[in-house]
Amino acid sequence: MSTSIDITYEITPHHRGQQGQDIEKLLREIALEQTVEVPDGFFFDQPDINTRIVAIIKDIVPLDKAGGRYRCILSYNPEVTAYQLPQFLNVLFGNISFMDNVRVVGIDLSNDFLRAFNGPVYGIEGIRKVLGVYGRPLLCAVLKPMGLSAAALAQMASEFALGGADIIKDDHGLVDHPFCSYEGRVSLCQQAVVAANAKTGHNTLYFPNIVDSVEKIDGRIQFALRHGVSGVLIAPYLVGLDTVRYLASVYRIIIMAHPALTGAYFHDPDHGIRPSVLLGSVFRLMGADISIFPNAGGRFNFTPEECLSLSHSLRGSFSQLKAAFPAPAGGMKLDNLHEMASMYGADAVYTIGGSLLKDASDIRKSTEAFLEKITALFSHTQRQVSITQVVNQSSCDIHVIESAGGLFEDVFEHMPFCADFSWTGRPPRLYKDDDSLPFRHITRHELIGRYGEGTRFDVRYFQIEPGGYSSFERHVHIHVIICIRGEGILIIGDNRYALRPFDVAYVPPLKPHQLSNGSSAPFGFFCIVDHKRDKPFPA
Repeated sequence: MSTSIDITYEITPHHRGQQGQDIEKLLREIALEQTVEVPDGFFFDQPDINTRIVAIIKDIVPLDKAGGRYRCILSYNPEVTAYQLPQFLNVLFGNISFMDNVRVVGIDLSNDFLRAFNGPVYGIEGIRKVLGVYGRPLLCAVLKPMGLSAAALAQMASEFALGGADIIKDDHGLVDHPFCSYEGRVSLCQQAVVAANAKTGHNTLYFPNIVDSVEKIDGRIQFALRHGVSGVLIAPYLVGLDTVRYLASVYRIIIMAHPALTGAYFHDPDHGIRPSVLLGSVFRLMGADISIFPNAGGRFNFTPEECLSLSHSLRGSFSQLKAAFPAPAGGMKLDNLHEMASMYGADAVYTIGGSLLKDASDIRKSTEAFLEKITALFSHTQRQVSITQVVNQSSCDIHVIESAGGLFEDVFEHMPFCADFSWTGRPPRLYKDDDSLPFRHITRHELIGRYGEGTRFDVRYFQIEPGGYSSFERHVHIHVIICIRGEGILIIGDNRYALRPFDVAYVPPLKPHQLSNGSSAPFGFFCIVDHKRDKPFPA
């Protein structure tokens, strides 16, 4: 790892119709263009700009005997990127994207630059933990085509999930159409997948496509989270790479990145950005947990060498950033899965659309056939998950097994209060007192909302014993807290409040918060939340 940002280019030293241009002169022009954007010598009275700001030529290697093409390295001061993604992209290929025959083929980023980025939130290890699937590639099915109703797509999602798909994603062209609304599709498809999971015992995930105007994207994500979705499909070059970085860091969701529009960088082998740099290193820097790309031999022109290099960029060592899944897509059939297994190994996501839909009369059977073949190729496959497992466990939202109408208990019109702060018919639910969990000494009574009452909200009573605390977390849904017993402390962001009986508190969306009891007596409070809500994640 260097202390500079080293960008490797392959260059044919002629552009704008000029042949045989001197390579060092051209590199100097690139160094100026990508930083100060003024003619050479313009800043002779400020020599520190030339040494501190303008990139330095580090290496020039001819790629052919005739000297027609070179591999060159320019070293940039990381400070010129301002340690932000948009300016980094500007330095990487901003103005020189207009030059002919200049291709970015590699990047070596400094540690201080990489520390400014979180990268994937889950990565390969985190996604496997959520799914409970180890030792084999994941199978991702695609909902298509555009034009189907939300109900028809939900039925397809159900069949994919019943067939054993690990991930089901919207096709990247499914947005908020008049003939298939985003909210209708997400709610029905998520319900269908959850119902299928209840039958199979698997933990299939549904990823809706998030492509919309910037003012609507937060709302789209929040709607999906409230319906229990834990990941999304998103095309960074349609909505903006830094938008995706922001969404990953704020909502802590699984990001599956689609390469739409990036093909303009790859069409010319002498110009653009190498796929392993853009769809690999840059997308991983951005926060992609899964990066989709055209599989070699499919309907696009990626070579096996490019696919392998891209996979290495996603999974190889990259400072503190987690490894991300390569997701080859297109051109995948039952009869070439063995070739793919040899090429990508176990840590890949096979993104399969048309091949699963060829037998429209039995999508479930097609999915089962693909999964059986994948499993057979990786005989050490393990599945270690139950349907009740959640992405981020919290003292506020421990999953319980529910029937169609709620828990396996009755709806009560009246629940008498007992002197020990319990309610008839609503026994407390104890949590294991375990130092590895992010909460301690808490019981919870589910009072209204989980038993089929039909409310849009849930009323719960929590009691924290002396020395106990809830997890420090945040989420999209709001909390309303009413203290009714003892005294406790509520932290919201940088604020700290002492709660006493009948104090009321409001926790806004995405505010980090925690409740604790530092007294010698129990601290009890009602907590009112939306019935449909997103899962908390660590603050």
